[in-house]
Amino acid sequence: MQGSERLSSFTRNPQFRRRLEQRRRSDARFRTYGIVAVGIALALLITLLSSIAFEARSAFTRHKLMISVSEGVSDGPALYDEAVSELLRVSGQPEGREARLSISRLISPLAAHGVLAAGRDESVEASLALSDDADLYLKGHSSERRRFTMTAWRDEETVLTGDLKRPVRRLTSWQRDDITRIETRQLRPARREAQRLVEALETAPDELLLRRRLSASQDRIEKLEAELAERRQELERGEIALTVSDPVLLVRVGRIAGRVTRVSETRLEFEPVLSGLRAIGDTHLLVLRAPVSERTLSDLQIAVLEEIRRLELTDRKINWSLFVSSDSSEAELAGLAAGLAGSILLILVTMLLAVPVGIAAAVYLEEFAPRNRLTNFIQVNINNLAAVPSIVFGLLGAAILINGIVIPLPFLGSSFTIGGGLGRGWPLVGGVVLALMTLPTIIIASRAALRSVPNSVRQGALAVGATRLQMIHHHVLPIAGPGILTGSIIGLAQALGETAPLLLIGMVAFIADAPTGMTDRSSALPVLIYQWSTRAERAWEPMTSAAIIVLLALMLVLNGVAVWLRMRYEKQ
Repeated sequence: MQGSERLSSFTRNPQFRRRLEQRRRSDARFRTYGIVAVGIALALLITLLSSIAFEARSAFTRHKLMISVSEGVSDGPALYDEAVSELLRVSGQPEGREARLSISRLISPLAAHGVLAAGRDESVEASLALSDDADLYLKGHSSERRRFTMTAWRDEETVLTGDLKRPVRRLTSWQRDDITRIETRQLRPARREAQRLVEALETAPDELLLRRRLSASQDRIEKLEAELAERRQELERGEIALTVSDPVLLVRVGRIAGRVTRVSETRLEFEPVLSGLRAIGDTHLLVLRAPVSERTLSDLQIAVLEEIRRLELTDRKINWSLFVSSDSSEAELAGLAAGLAGSILLILVTMLLAVPVGIAAAVYLEEFAPRNRLTNFIQVNINNLAAVPSIVFGLLGAAILINGIVIPLPFLGSSFTIGGGLGRGWPLVGGVVLALMTLPTIIIASRAALRSVPNSVRQGALAVGATRLQMIHHHVLPIAGPGILTGSIIGLAQALGETAPLLLIGMVAFIADAPTGMTDRSSALPVLIYQWSTRAERAWEPMTSAAIIVLLALMLVLNGVAVWLRMRYEKQ
């Protein structure tokens, strides 16, 4: 029997065919698992980047107030006074010191350095950044809102009648959502807490503290039930009385802007907030989801913002101050200039120290060092240093470079100090710390690249009379160059995103100006992101996301340079 016939008979064996099908199904499942894993990773990455970009989109633009001022007015307090006067004029010159102060807070005094444009008729146009709260409101991030335009008749000074079904329907929907939220988040937990206290009292009936807690819990339940019952009755009657804890309904009619206190589908009552405004024909209603207690802007400020929006006195422009300004206590004036400059100086110091030292150490350990216990010990410790948390390097830098190590001398009554003397927050200190942290990564990557060069290259170079140094310089390093560059740049990109070491060496201080040298106090982008993320105001959230995007862009540039260099050297 020929070999092909024996093979054919073997493949026709049912047991063999069954095992073959099992192997094929296993391979298909393995490929499917790999595709699913890659898909999940890509989906998570896209979700993360999309959420950051969605949050940061508002930080790259800024609303500014456009006003006309006389040619003699320059940047500074005079320009700020002109802007406040314009807001008060648009608002109908409200009376009362509190109202005027509330309107003036829509512009930050520090923002009074608007760029004066070309003038006409002895006046020029100036633009001033609005406050962060006003900017967020105009961008729609402060509260969910709905606008309605209708025709209404004024029966009395503060009473309107007309078809109010649409705004009342929206208001009723939000009221029902609030009722459900109170039941779910407040009433049910309060009932469970009361039930737990009742069960605890059954086992310890003489415990006075439990009785007091139970009484307080029952009082809270009664208040919540009464509040919910009152709200449901209002919704059933179709007439809603709006309090400070309810969604807000603002009305703009004639020359008055007011806050609605009671509303039904055909009638509403309001109390004036602003008067003396420019007269309008139709009636405008604005329904705000967030009550007064949950907003940073008052009804008066929102009425003023709606008025300047209607008069087209605001313009949304690119927020160049994000890139050219340094850190500030006001979100509308803060920028990344100091953090960018500090990060660039840090990377320069890290690159100048870590890359040549790391490559030289890798060349020595791989090409010259003998294989003995000492080199094995060094290799093991390099691998261990690559896994040490970055905060340990920060402690090392703060102890040796800044504070110094004081060693007492027994029996002499004196001591001497090792290290120290460098300033806190210097880019020089931060670069040295990051270089120490990056060295193990560069050494390991460079040794792997050198090890990948075939020994035949070394043997051929030595065979034609080249020295070991010439062999390494002219043959081994050019071949291993792409891998060495890739590992070095990836290590630098990792150092660019480190925060913990920089916090420990004092780069967390508030820096108002960009550093100009290695010994100037500075900040860095990761530290700036950490600081902004801890600030309480809502406006810092998009600013933090914008700073993250800039940092990711820098890291992508570094990784792109690594890929480009690798492809270029591989073609040579």
